[in-house]
Amino acid sequence: MKLKPSICISAVLVSLALYALLCYNGKNKVPAKSFFDFIRIAPQQLYKLDADWPRNPESIRGVPFDVAVDHLNSLVYVAQRGDNVSKVLVFTEEGYFKTAWKTNTLEMPHGIFAVIDDENLKSIWITDVGQGPYGHTVKQYSPSGALLKILGTPGIAGSRLSPLQFDQPADIFIKGEDEIYIVDGDGGLNNRLLKLTDDFSLQWTLGGNGTKPGQFYIPHSVAVDDVGRVSALNKPFSANIHCLCFMFHI
Repeated sequence: MKLKPSICISAVLVSLALYALLCYNGKNKVPAKSFFDFIRIAPQQLYKLDADWPRNPESIRGVPFDVAVDHLNSLVYVAQRGDNVSKVLVFTEEGYFKTAWKTNTLEMPHGIFAVIDDENLKSIWITDVGQGPYGHTVKQYSPSGALLKILGTPGIAGSRLSPLQFDQPADIFIKGEDEIYIVDGDGGLNNRLLKLTDDFSLQWTLGGNGTKPGQFYIPHSVAVDDVGRVSALNKPFSANIHCLCFMFHI
């Protein structure tokens, strides 16, 4: 099927008109190499800096260390460190201070993770690397800050797997309802990744101090993507450098 010359000419004229409109932005001309530069789909900017977040900066009196987001209720949980400060602050998505947890069962939070199902925020998990009577533990809290569950023996560092014992556990990631991943050993005895089931029993562990595949040097964080790849990150060797230790399929 051949196109009529009038149709082809009309298509060219429309394209040129569109090109002219795109090249002209108000009073200023926008340089372009070709018409095809404009018909390519530009990458969408997913994130941008909000320099005014939070709107109440005076509410943060400690050292912020990690955050967890409850997207269903548009809330942000900020874990902070310091003496005589609340260890968890809650802000709205817009950055306005909402509340502070009043729990005294946290010493030095490191990782914080929000467990969310299709309907609500179920709980907040926090790893505690403190050296005092509440440290060396992984703890589950209600959204309001009530302590629900403790993994590990508070105040005691160790490497036992049954019962579980940690030495400065750094981070936790929960996938679905039955996969719990914990990296243990933020400068302590252990350099390992543990996977627990939904009843908190050990499914497997991986690690050891070193730089070979499957080993760690101060594991710092863990995450799992939608296709089941587990990523673990070593502690930075400097202020600006992190080392991706390994990534594998579960």
